[in-house]
Amino acid sequence: MKRYLVLTARSWKKLLRYIFVGGISLFPLVLVLIVVNFLKSLGISAYLKLHNFTDSFWVTIVLMIIVLLLFAVIGFSIERYGKSFIVSVLDRIFNKIPAIRTLYSVAKKVANLFSDSDKSGKKEVVLVEYPKSDIWVPAYVLNRHDGVSVLFIPTSPNPTSGYTVLIRDDLIISTSLNLEEASSFIISMGADFPKKGEITQKILQHRSVDLA
Repeated sequence: MKRYLVLTARSWKKLLRYIFVGGISLFPLVLVLIVVNFLKSLGISAYLKLHNFTDSFWVTIVLMIIVLLLFAVIGFSIERYGKSFIVSVLDRIFNKIPAIRTLYSVAKKVANLFSDSDKSGKKEVVLVEYPKSDIWVPAYVLNRHDGVSVLFIPTSPNPTSGYTVLIRDDLIISTSLNLEEASSFIISMGADFPKKGEITQKILQHRSVDLA
């Protein structure tokens, strides 16, 4: 009886391990399905709201195509020329409205941080000790002034949430990581470790300097 119970317990442990390993292996697929489902729900919601306004299937479809083409034109202008006439006009309009000027400005800076349209050089990725010494995390440089940096420390696996901190420049390790590489590291929870040789060497060098 005891042997049977032991075998049963082992079988359950193996089964749970198999389920866990199988679930982890399918995590990328699940994540893709979640994103696709979100985009589908967003598109359906936009279509229904627009259709309620136009009360016409074909008019709604044409308007949605026009909106998508408008996005494409804006994206092309930004990629090709670094700016868009339409966005510039909207900037001038919203900057003249006191009630929403601050909110629009902050939202624009955050959007620029996670896009390729920001050519200001504020996409530097650094390493910083957080939440305590000898624990290093990647962070995005938002601003710098007189030896002090404003950093955004993203959380894993969602790089759009995190903490904004002020820190002395001498407590920061510079890296050659770009935004895409750092985001990939964060989203994968470290499974994707780009430029690991460089990052590891810099952390160990910083440690040896502290000990000296």
